[in-house]
Amino acid sequence: MDPKQLCALFGLSPHTISKMDGYGSQNYRVETPEQTYVLKYYTSQEDKALVEAEEAMVLAASSGVNPMLPVSERPLIGAGDGFARLLPYLDGQFLNQVPLSETLLASFGLIIAQLHSSLDQIRNPVIEARRIPWDLKYVLDNEGKLDCISNPKDRVLVDYFLDQFAHLVLPKQAQFTWSIIHNDLNENNVLVSGEEVSGIIDFGDIVYAPKIYDVGIALTYAIMLNPENWEECTRHVLRGYCQLNVLTEIEIDALYYIIAARLCTSVLNSAEAKQQQVDTDYILISEVPAWTMLRYWISLNPIKFTVVAAMASGKPKKDTLSDQVAALRRNHGGASLSLSYEEPIHMIGAAFQYMYAANGDTYLDAYNNIPLVGHCHPQISRAIANQVRTLNTNTRYVYDAFSEYAARLLSHFPPSLNKIYLVNSGSEASDLAIRIARTVTGRQSIAILEHGYHGHTSEGINISSYKFDGKGGGGSSSDVIVLPLPNAYRNGGRSGEDFAHEAIAQLQQAIADGNKPAAFIAEPISGCGGQVPLAPLYLQTLTPFLQQEGILYISDEVQVGFGRLGEWFWGYELHNVEPDIVVIGKPMGNCHPIGGLVTSELISDQFANGMEFFSSFGGNPVSCVVGKTVLDIIEAEQLQANARAVGTYFMQELIKLKSSVEAIGDVRGHGLFIGIELVDSDGAPHPKLAKYLKEGFKANAILVSTDGPYDNVIKSKPPLCFTTENVDRFVNVLEALLDNRD
Repeated sequence: MDPKQLCALFGLSPHTISKMDGYGSQNYRVETPEQTYVLKYYTSQEDKALVEAEEAMVLAASSGVNPMLPVSERPLIGAGDGFARLLPYLDGQFLNQVPLSETLLASFGLIIAQLHSSLDQIRNPVIEARRIPWDLKYVLDNEGKLDCISNPKDRVLVDYFLDQFAHLVLPKQAQFTWSIIHNDLNENNVLVSGEEVSGIIDFGDIVYAPKIYDVGIALTYAIMLNPENWEECTRHVLRGYCQLNVLTEIEIDALYYIIAARLCTSVLNSAEAKQQQVDTDYILISEVPAWTMLRYWISLNPIKFTVVAAMASGKPKKDTLSDQVAALRRNHGGASLSLSYEEPIHMIGAAFQYMYAANGDTYLDAYNNIPLVGHCHPQISRAIANQVRTLNTNTRYVYDAFSEYAARLLSHFPPSLNKIYLVNSGSEASDLAIRIARTVTGRQSIAILEHGYHGHTSEGINISSYKFDGKGGGGSSSDVIVLPLPNAYRNGGRSGEDFAHEAIAQLQQAIADGNKPAAFIAEPISGCGGQVPLAPLYLQTLTPFLQQEGILYISDEVQVGFGRLGEWFWGYELHNVEPDIVVIGKPMGNCHPIGGLVTSELISDQFANGMEFFSSFGGNPVSCVVGKTVLDIIEAEQLQANARAVGTYFMQELIKLKSSVEAIGDVRGHGLFIGIELVDSDGAPHPKLAKYLKEGFKANAILVSTDGPYDNVIKSKPPLCFTTENVDRFVNVLEALLDNRD
């Protein structure tokens, strides 16, 4: 309807009418000689009862709130098929136009408390019956909009926070203090004069909900103006709020996730608007800063935020008793149960490539390869919960999960590798591989590489040079043939082919001595050997000999498989060979205990000699669903491609640093499986420097580890969601540590 006609209905003779942004109504700024107004026109009568309820609430609140509120001066007027309302235009600067001083932030908090107190005892059935996507108690109504987010990394970030909110906040919602709340205290709805909040406008999203949601929404938009200043902002807003209202401990604990949920609501509705081409500035005004803050928020330890919020609210959190937890572990755990770092870290949470410590620190995880697709991935959490509520049994029964996962996993192998055995870990899979090889060949000896590691079972230790040649080890047994590790860096002038011919000669001697091995087992990149890719042409030269002699080739893909190497899904593909048996584990369940073995139909049939293979938990429905979900995530989030792109960038940056740092003897690896070998001025292994760097990284909140026969290799094998920004942080810290070493 024409705004001039609407003005006439209110008896106004404006000299200026200008269009204003907004949704749900057509809005105009109307200037008359006497006063400036906001004119709002609703095209339907459907919202009239709600608008009347809103006006009643604003009127009720105006008596208890110091700043100006848009109290309607005239009744609603029917116009065409809809109706119009007239509000006073409130002057002032918006919150995002002024410096956020301590005084202003505290004033903001106090005004929110006044608003809540003034509406505390008021109930309104129309408002309480509302269900809008911006109401956080219905935040999960927005889940259907996840597909509107085209970037898979962004989509899973939102999914994670919605999942956390669903499990950590919604179940406690009934215990929060409720009232009618503004529900949209963003920077464009808060007016400022000097260092005081002078007005609150736009009550169009008013709902009946927990008060803490209003506090969280207000904090969201205040912090969004400068995310790295979150601590000061949180402290002063809550200090102001708690002058009048009290927050409970469970409300304070929920606040971190409430803020995240509001950010998710914002980006989801922006994504939907863009997909529907409702591309107005008003709807999308917070899109970019919301994404910026959301990506920052995941790197902020919830404990750290909660400690600050609790202190500001007058309810300081008790110290987490990490020393007691560590003491209990020492008392109850075996002496050989090791820990990382001289001073261990007490972890209490994690998300994707970040781990949260009990003291509030956030660690960038550049080390843990088991959470392949990221810590606490929401799809995996849901998959476990859904399946465990439906069926969890063993493989003596037929169920969909096993058949579906087996088919899906085998699609990543060549046609000749078409039989699968599922167990509980990579160690158990290695053990089974040796059992199969011995059964099929009738021979007992196993050929291995020095410094290799294949599991913690008795048989795993027996075939792991890393263990039996290390501390507490008793050396190799008579049924193990140890071949030199084909290390292209410390090669003594030998090529991969030279190493292979040396191995062949050693195996020929064993055969001549009547000790022909049943199998040869090796990692395509030796992890415990120091992240050492087997030298080029080694396996291509060796495998024809193995085939000729009927020696089975077992590829241990536990650490490097599932796309970690970027260009290759499996490590054996790096060497252009095809094994007889493939051992998998660790990352296939993203920390859920699952392992497996893949082989050919011929070998599988030969293994079926009458003795049953059975694992009580191996291949159970929950594990199979988790495994399939991991494959889904790798594909949907393009994590193999990410491993290739980020890994390439990682290597380039490290090689660039190596060119100017003598202490870096070698940089090697593929994808996100990288080793940095440290040497002294003579080129000898430098374990002391490696230890210094490991602890230095920890002091800079980055997790790495050391490995190799001399413990002089920094190894990095992070979750596949690692980013180039994470790489930059890693390399910058490494460079600073090397520059500042003694």
